[in-house]
Amino acid sequence: MSDLSDISAAELRAVLLEVVRLRGYTRAAEPFTLSSGGTSLDYVDMRRAVANGADLALAAEAVLATLAESEVEFSTIGGMTMGADPVAHAVAMLGDKSWYSVRKAEKDHGAKNRVEGAHLSKGATAVVFEDTVSTGRSVLEALDVVLESGATVAAAVTLLDRGEAARASFAERSVRYIPLLTYEDLGIVPLK
Repeated sequence: MSDLSDISAAELRAVLLEVVRLRGYTRAAEPFTLSSGGTSLDYVDMRRAVANGADLALAAEAVLATLAESEVEFSTIGGMTMGADPVAHAVAMLGDKSWYSVRKAEKDHGAKNRVEGAHLSKGATAVVFEDTVSTGRSVLEALDVVLESGATVAAAVTLLDRGEAARASFAERSVRYIPLLTYEDLGIVPLK
């Protein structure tokens, strides 16, 4: 893939949308059960959509361009492992930032860390990231862990927001929320 750094954020999001439609979207006759517990005839697998290196670079460039367009400054990006990891790592590489991963639970050995990668503490400015948001439960859990570390949260970002719940939750907590794509972009029914 050629250099994407000269392409506008809107153009990158448009190309990302086509990649998601082509490689990550499935419409079924029977409903899928989602990690949020809800069901939908529409299934979007963002990890599959960006599994190819060029597509992962596209997603990372789209995140970087959207954050720049939104005037969000940050030093580190991450979220709950596994959903945040591939794109957060790619953003760190392409944007000269650091990455972090939040474990579902604290390790029971070694340093007993819940956060791996970058050391989060006062002075770090973090983007909390998730590839796909349904209710926002996972990205909100990551937000809590980041805030407990003392780091400042610059924004919460997702490649795809499948509903309205996360936006409302972040607004209640006064955290800037930036979805690159939404259910409306895909032309699918929002999740409740």
